[in-house]
Amino acid sequence: MIPDTHTAAEFFWIALSVFLLGMSKGGFPVGAIALPLLILLWPDQTHAAKSAVAFMLPMLCAMDIVALAFYRKQIEWKPIMRLLPATLLGVAVASALFVSDRSAVIGVSDRVLKMVIGVIGLLFIVYQVGKTWILSRLENRGTPGWAKSSVFGFGAGVTSTIAHAAGPVIQMYLLPQRLPKLRFAGTTCVYFFILNLVKMGPFALMGRIQRDNLVLGLHLLPAIPLGVAAGYGLVRVMKGHHYRWFIYAVLLVTSVTLIVKAVG
Repeated sequence: MIPDTHTAAEFFWIALSVFLLGMSKGGFPVGAIALPLLILLWPDQTHAAKSAVAFMLPMLCAMDIVALAFYRKQIEWKPIMRLLPATLLGVAVASALFVSDRSAVIGVSDRVLKMVIGVIGLLFIVYQVGKTWILSRLENRGTPGWAKSSVFGFGAGVTSTIAHAAGPVIQMYLLPQRLPKLRFAGTTCVYFFILNLVKMGPFALMGRIQRDNLVLGLHLLPAIPLGVAAGYGLVRVMKGHHYRWFIYAVLLVTSVTLIVKAVG
């Protein structure tokens, strides 16, 4: 059933973005294109970036709960505990700069936020293309110390609050630690579960969690398990080389379009 506040076309594109995020939780890495796509097609373009980021947050919390059901026994707590203090600081700083319309620090317009999200998308592509080279130069010394963990934690807190885009930061932090596959997935899962719950606080206090968006999210809940199942299946039948380059191409187009809209 489509809410009265949205047309069928709007509902379809929003559902597609939620579906893509679900696919990313299933292992098919298309989550990075979901938010730029949602912003480009959000009904109210005046506040599209901030509205889309806020709408996605409760959906991400629901997805994290589903993922935790699978990975609750595969968690490495030591690296998470070293990330969290600086992560909380990053969320607080980003909330003041980008989430609030009445920030005491600086007010950031929706146009600037579109630019930031577009640039993050381009940086994500650069990171993914050069990830093998980058990771080969990161030393494997177990869990990093508090100083290095704090840098990664702060970066993850900021990028996640701005655009739900902390994935590459956490990959660069965890991958050199050579955790077993399931342990890596479980540790990543519980970190983002905690991070997204923390973000709910400032988003709610600053009025970003809107009733209409929550109602829309309830209508779209079935897209989450469908997306997870589709991602789980596709990652096993499609050659990695093909789907990675397809994702990068789509993300490149959507990110550049966001930047052009921000500048124009």
